[in-house]
Amino acid sequence: MWLFLGSISRAVDRDRQSYDQELWKSFRDGDEEALEGLFRVYYSILLNYGHKFTINKYLTEESVQELFVKLWNKRVSIGSTENVKHYLFKAYRSILFRKLQRQAANVMEKLDDEKYDFRIELAPDQQMIEIENDAELRQKIESGLESLTARQREAVYLRFYEDLSYEEVSEILNLNIGGTYKLIYRALDRLRDKLGPVFLGILLSGLRLHSLYLS
Repeated sequence: MWLFLGSISRAVDRDRQSYDQELWKSFRDGDEEALEGLFRVYYSILLNYGHKFTINKYLTEESVQELFVKLWNKRVSIGSTENVKHYLFKAYRSILFRKLQRQAANVMEKLDDEKYDFRIELAPDQQMIEIENDAELRQKIESGLESLTARQREAVYLRFYEDLSYEEVSEILNLNIGGTYKLIYRALDRLRDKLGPVFLGILLSGLRLHSLYLS
């Protein structure tokens, strides 16, 4: 199962990254349609990521729009990138996080890299794995996810849902690579203790399948 998923994932990644690279190069050359193409591809993906931090739809949408305005205004100085998705996620997170920090300051709360909210939710209509329709199993998986810190949940989401590499996850989270491995391994150990190896496999394969379905 994991071998099958891995081969599909690599094929999808190669196709997506090739398409992304074409759009990225054209956008940097001043092609507005290429920028619009990137926007169409990543708008809902970035909103979904932002929704994990906050339910404030205005903030998440405003952050996506600000990101693409900045990209266009700085297109001449922006360099090439091996993974457009990673670049956009890192830039979007920085913009959204700054807005959330500003909002938190207004309500006299401290928001930093160790204290923020991040939710991984199993969508009620998600049909990737039939067993997810089992209410008891869903509750167990959700309880396991809740046992993680927000930072662990985000790392698991980026690595297994968005299929980013450990190196890319480390850059997005502003961690060194060793700390990123440790963060994810501890999260998986925690989930294994809570769910057992079988249900952990169901969770991770469900995230990966959902990711492939949306690609």
